[in-house]
Amino acid sequence: MVKVQKLPSGQLVITIPKLLAEYEGLKKGMEMEFKKHKDGFVLEIKKKKG
Repeated sequence: MVKVQKLPSGQLVITIPKLLAEYEGLKKGMEMEFKKHKDGFVLEIKKKKG
């Protein structure tokens, strides 16, 4: 389940399941971009150029 949490600073943070992050190869600090979709949002992982 994805959760949205609010930090004391007012910033919203999205938490995704660890298994999904591992499957996609996500690491701390990686950037993602939200794109509007007719039924909500799509989350696009921005790959670092290496």
